[in-house]
Amino acid sequence: MKNLKVFIFSAFALVSAVALRTIQLLFFTDSKTGFYKEGLEVVGTTLMVILVAVIAIASLLIFLFEKKKVNPAPSSSALLGCAALFAGIANFAEPFLGEVSLSSVPPTLLGLRMVLIFASGAVLCWFGIAILFDARLHPALSIVLIVTWVVRLMSSFICFTRMSNISENLYDVLMLISTLVFMLIFGKAICGFSTSETNRKLIASGIAAVLFTAASSIPCIIAYLTSDFAFIHIPVDSPITGLFTAFFIAVYLIDICKNKAEE
Repeated sequence: MKNLKVFIFSAFALVSAVALRTIQLLFFTDSKTGFYKEGLEVVGTTLMVILVAVIAIASLLIFLFEKKKVNPAPSSSALLGCAALFAGIANFAEPFLGEVSLSSVPPTLLGLRMVLIFASGAVLCWFGIAILFDARLHPALSIVLIVTWVVRLMSSFICFTRMSNISENLYDVLMLISTLVFMLIFGKAICGFSTSETNRKLIASGIAAVLFTAASSIPCIIAYLTSDFAFIHIPVDSPITGLFTAFFIAVYLIDICKNKAEE
């Protein structure tokens, strides 16, 4: 498998990021306000800097090794197809399961957001079916994913103007930005407009998207399941959708880094 060292370090970074964020969330954050507890601001900020640095190193590590030829076109993989399907279904379910209030988002943008989330769910489901049955992928549909994540990011910024939780906002924004960058490069790559340098950026952005999503979503789920941590922050974008999307990205990266020569 190509870039094996990068994936091994990324796995270490994943565990480290989730552990650091969980510690930061449970022990250094005031759940009622979202800010760090009095006297722990420096420690909490230091952990944040370390976490972001670990993720940055993991994502940029691909540029330090010799270039490996990869084919960005997804193969006919059952695991990859199911991952895309699950990500699509999670998008379909998100509008019905979300708890956050989007009253600050203009109605037109809110309606567009809803339509695009359903559309991105349909695109991911089609990608999953196409991969499973080796059908035509229609890569131009990736533009729907790009526009959807742009609108997600816009909606989050609007909602964050009235939310106090600074640290959580940062992780959510980094998750959305890194996933958007991946979607941009992913769309370009599967449409055939890629070079070896583009493919390295694809892997780097994909690793960043997976790690930031894990750091944003998993610690909050752990906090809810393992303690009476009543957290005031409710993410604008469903962490479940984020995790399924991150799983699809991770499986895709592993798939293209298998021993497949670039055509």
